[in-house]
Amino acid sequence: MMGKLKTLLLPGLLLWVFKVSSTTQCESNEFKHENFCCQLCPAGTHLINPCHRNRGESECAPCQAQHFIDVNNREPVCSRCSKCRDDQEEVSECSSTADRKCWCKQGTYCDSENCLEMCHDCSSCPEGRVIQECNATMDTVCDSKQGLSGHSPELWVILVSIAAAIATVAIAAAGVIAFIRYSRHKKGEMI
Repeated sequence: MMGKLKTLLLPGLLLWVFKVSSTTQCESNEFKHENFCCQLCPAGTHLINPCHRNRGESECAPCQAQHFIDVNNREPVCSRCSKCRDDQEEVSECSSTADRKCWCKQGTYCDSENCLEMCHDCSSCPEGRVIQECNATMDTVCDSKQGLSGHSPELWVILVSIAAAIATVAIAAAGVIAFIRYSRHKKGEMI
């Protein structure tokens, strides 16, 4: 019985092992097409036709004007380059391998990664209070110190209150210590 089972299972097992071992594993610079691994198109190009043999080159075409792809790919079309909004200026042109880069115009900023919202007007600081000038990605940073010794009035009041409280506690403690010593000294005279 065991011999017949081995005879039946062995061919099936061998067929399964052969099928698994013959499955093609594509490299990171390739993609699977039918039973082949085809090379990805380089950045700046898009796929026209995949390869017709394993590890073969795919047919790729350059991106048309104002289109790009910035990675190796198998995309059928390139992405359209973005356009700068009216409140932005171009800092780098669109190329076949990179999208156009836009920043907020002078005097405005946007603090998000891709600046999907409109640019904001830069804040202004009182004379001599600018710590960091406004730029395309960050608003102006102002020195907020005011009042006596460069501290804000609220901080000054807090510091004076704390100092007065410490002085009051110190005077009270000195008074208690003096009273205790005086009381002990008086008791010593009575004996």
